[in-house]
Amino acid sequence: MTNLMNAVLQLKVQYIGSMGLVAEIRDAALAALSVDRKTEFEQYLTPENVARQAVSLFTPDANPVRILDLGAGTGILGAETAVSSAQGSSLTAVEIDGQLAALADQTFEHVGVTHQVVCGDALSVLLEPVFDRVILNPPYKKITPISLATESGYVPVSNLYAAFLVRAVCALRPGGECVAIIPRSWMNGEYFAPFRKWLFSVCSIDVIAVYGSRQDHFKDSSVLQEIMLLKVSKRRQCSVVSVYNGIAPLDDLRNKGHRDAILDDLLVGSSRILRIQVQDALLASLPTLAESGLWVSTGKLVWFRNRDILLDRPARDALPLYWPDNAGLLEASHPLMSSRREQWVDEKAYGRHVVLPVGSYCLVNRFSSKEQARRVMPSLLSSTVPFVVDNKLNYVHQGTSRNTIPLDRELAVGVTMWMSSSLVDAWYRQVSGSTQVNATDLRELPIPPRHALLEIARCLPVKDKPSHENVDRVITTVLERLNR
Repeated sequence: MTNLMNAVLQLKVQYIGSMGLVAEIRDAALAALSVDRKTEFEQYLTPENVARQAVSLFTPDANPVRILDLGAGTGILGAETAVSSAQGSSLTAVEIDGQLAALADQTFEHVGVTHQVVCGDALSVLLEPVFDRVILNPPYKKITPISLATESGYVPVSNLYAAFLVRAVCALRPGGECVAIIPRSWMNGEYFAPFRKWLFSVCSIDVIAVYGSRQDHFKDSSVLQEIMLLKVSKRRQCSVVSVYNGIAPLDDLRNKGHRDAILDDLLVGSSRILRIQVQDALLASLPTLAESGLWVSTGKLVWFRNRDILLDRPARDALPLYWPDNAGLLEASHPLMSSRREQWVDEKAYGRHVVLPVGSYCLVNRFSSKEQARRVMPSLLSSTVPFVVDNKLNYVHQGTSRNTIPLDRELAVGVTMWMSSSLVDAWYRQVSGSTQVNATDLRELPIPPRHALLEIARCLPVKDKPSHENVDRVITTVLERLNR
């Protein structure tokens, strides 16, 4: 880093009066950071074009503003914010890495903003609620759950980026604005439900801008994450939320088309999942899966805790074991001879409370990426013997979280076909930005009434392996009849 600092001093003359040096410092620091150091601090430094996009979301103000750059890195976000702000604005930056903090100081000197760089932990540095603008690209690491104190009580968080965002919002003055470059995963899932509840209660969600690719925004850092720009302001909720879906790093958001929506129209269920689109009209009148008397649970076998009961060949009293590989296109199969995974468990599984009863279910793979043809990948499972499901699969049944009750086969077929439709795929892409297909989210999935699911099953026998086009055609016809 010492050589990098010397290079920065030499470049300052070349870049007087421009933002070129700011980007040069960022790029050079990224190249100099070791893999271990990036891992330790989750240092994915913001590219210049993404920084410019984020800053463009702030409301123009002719008056000087107080800026906070939280987790500043080399200071590119704070510098972009300062350059776009009125003369006389001031900047405070917090950065835990001393070497990067020194580079941030050089960055801010170059752009000529009155500034203070605090070398410390953003979660423990004392920050008064005086800032007009807070900008941040926080680390994205999962953490042991902690609770952060705020004016409205304690907020439990289990990820560093959520913790940073709590600190950022708390540092805003009334009416102040915050723009964050964060993963989209906070918008859904049970883990983030308390955080969402708190955020909606203290802020106005003003702008949601989701990138179309999981890698283009931080291409030089090899980050594979569904990232978004979030703008909030410390006031009552505005009448509309501006939503940009599928943006690219080079887009000028000031001239980019977007949709305005009422926040309540984007929220789903009691856990307040936040969508990126208003729900399709064909789904609007349908009850959720949970309201329909169905339930989604997660497979009970965690394989690495139960290695001693796994069997690679059947034995007396052995039970079938279903992995994601067994959950094929629309119908599960067992045993899967091509699999390297053990296909059975011994009878000790009964004592581990992992065995499911005889009957029919819809299996859903818990992991899928944005790039896959289908986010929700369902398979019908009809078993004539008790069996075990791996923890990487969800399963739909008609019991409760404590009591698994299988579905009638025809109903299980209808549920499987429904979940394989384009309508469900689009719905899930609008509510989930993570690779996990959460049971919590699936419980909020709109689903036709049972008589309609049975009609779908009769029109689409699983044994016929109906095409996606045929599934969509039948389901659209059934829904249109329901909505008449």
